[in-house]
Amino acid sequence: MIRHAEAEGNHYRRAHGHLDGMVTARGRKQIAQLGERFRDERIDAVYSSDLARARETAAALSEPRGLTVITTAGLREVNMGAWEDRPWGELEYMEPQMHANFSSDPAGWIVSGSETYAEVIARMTGCINEIARRHDGGVIAIVTHGFAMRAFFCGLLELQSHESRKVLYCDNTAVALLNYIDGSMTIEYQSDNSHLSTESSTFAHQNWWRAEAAWRSENLHFLRLDETRDREMIELFNRETGVGPDAESEYSAYLMDDAAGMLGINISSRRPGRDLRLSEGENGARAGWLSYLYLKPEFRRMNLGVQLIGQAISDLRKLGKEYIQLEAPPDSPAIKLCLKDGFEVVRESDGLCLARKRI
Repeated sequence: MIRHAEAEGNHYRRAHGHLDGMVTARGRKQIAQLGERFRDERIDAVYSSDLARARETAAALSEPRGLTVITTAGLREVNMGAWEDRPWGELEYMEPQMHANFSSDPAGWIVSGSETYAEVIARMTGCINEIARRHDGGVIAIVTHGFAMRAFFCGLLELQSHESRKVLYCDNTAVALLNYIDGSMTIEYQSDNSHLSTESSTFAHQNWWRAEAAWRSENLHFLRLDETRDREMIELFNRETGVGPDAESEYSAYLMDDAAGMLGINISSRRPGRDLRLSEGENGARAGWLSYLYLKPEFRRMNLGVQLIGQAISDLRKLGKEYIQLEAPPDSPAIKLCLKDGFEVVRESDGLCLARKRI
């Protein structure tokens, strides 16, 4: 049983259950390393959640063997209802008890429109046992999701909801081995990410899953930029950049109660600060712009910048945009961050780099 590769919800720190987010650049490296791990292993069938991040992961095991991935909604992640696509930082800040319950006592996690913990256990247990019965004597790969896996293991081990932390969190593409004999299932090992390099591991770059003694919040939440509330941060931005923030849609980013940064989005096809429009051949009407993204100095080098990009992508998708673009000097921190996040350079001219990502 394998957790899917890193996808946008993991990377941008947003609640993605049934929301069908894309696999990230790091996730594609994980998929390659997963495929190498199983290169010489026998696999008779590959099953996957029908969500894209799981299907793309499963292909690393099916394609080299000429197998067809068998997809089923029975292996999906929990439906998060009203939480879908909200930043984890917003949920942590606005709904602290439900946020805590989600990880430590999921039976007490109650969200409008969501599945319950008991429903996820029943769905996963029924689906996995049916797969095992169908392939008696076989070696089967199952690709699914983090919360769904932990719920299944809690059910299998007959743990109470408040004991769910006894089940290890698992990294993206981490592997568990289960044995099914005469209707009984046992766990040989779980949460094994030994095939991943430190650079490609999602967990190596995050802290939320670690022991509580080492835990600190690393999730941003977003408010509309307010000139009064955010005056100190705006003035700092002005001093550093020589200009004021200016965009059609602007956010301030907070780490719990602390103002951490700002984000500007231009929704029209107009370049930020210019009158020139892109031609339709350059995706002008289908693209939105990152006008600016900014973190205060004390919040840099904390891997927070990608969450600003994630907020922009969420907004632009809801408006039907297909691309997100940024134009800035090629050596600017913003361009460097975006290129690391999977943007591609379209062109460089007049001392500016135009970078774009399909969303």
